[in-house]
Formats: sequence, structure tokens, C-alpha cells
Amino acid sequence: MKDKTIPYIEIWDLLDDIQSLMNILARKIQYQYDLTPQELRVLIELDRASVMNISELSKAINRDFGNVSRTCSILAKKGLLNRYRSQDDHRITLVKLTPTGKEKLNIFYNYNMALLRSKILERNMKEFETMMTGMKMFRSFVIERMEALDD
Repeated sequence: MKDKTIPYIEIWDLLDDIQSLMNILARKIQYQYDLTPQELRVLIELDRASVMNISELSKAINRDFGNVSRTCSILAKKGLLNRYRSQDDHRITLVKLTPTGKEKLNIFYNYNMALLRSKILERNMKEFETMMTGMKMFRSFVIERMEALDD
């Protein structure tokens, strides 16, 4: 009789391996750019939106408000973003990239996007699209399992 647990073990082993590789990548990014992955994600999101309040930013990157607020404080101390109060409602903190933050992000983009483009073209765009489709399918699978457990 075939072991029913094999597919689950394969999934967990693959996820564990991916997480380990992501941790290595995160350490390399942190060393090279002096940014944690969350700090980098905040900068990228602010680059896309220009100005955001902490609540909007928290939702955009799917992280806890307090955690994002602390991350923004750290980035402000590094001179990579400005924090200021909304003129309409002084309870709301707005954040925006500084020119230094934009410059640091552009260095990251230029190096990593060129690397990504070369790898994608090297391996074929179709393979990249297949990988992205598979990741989206797996995400949907996990969400379905989570919802089934909530019922």
C-alpha cells in the first residue's frame, strides 16, 4: 500500500528548503544593502505609492501595524524615509522615501533586476511564467486548506 503521507512530506521538505534559501538570501541582502527584507519591502512599497500612512503600508505588505511602525522608525534613523504627521489628522503618521532612500533602492533595483532579467532570459520566459503560475496555485491550495480548517 502506498504511503499517504509522502505528498505532504515532499511539500514540507520543499517549503523548508525554500525557507532556508530565502533566509540565506535575506542575510546576503542585509549584508550587502544594510537592509532587512522587511525594510527593503517597505522601501519598495513606498516607491510604488509615493506617500502612505502606516496603516496603508501595513496592509500593503501584510504585516502588523506596530512592526511596520518600528521598521519605519529604523528606516527614518537611517535617513531612508521621512515620517511626518498628516495636516488633516495629526493622529496619522505619513511616510515617504527620502532622496537617499530612493537612491539606495535604485542601486538595489539596477543590480538585482539586471541579474533577474539575465537569468529569466537565459532560462526562457516561459519557464519563469510556469514557476509563477505554480506558486500562485500553491498559494490558493494553502488558502483553501486554511479556510477548510476554519469551518
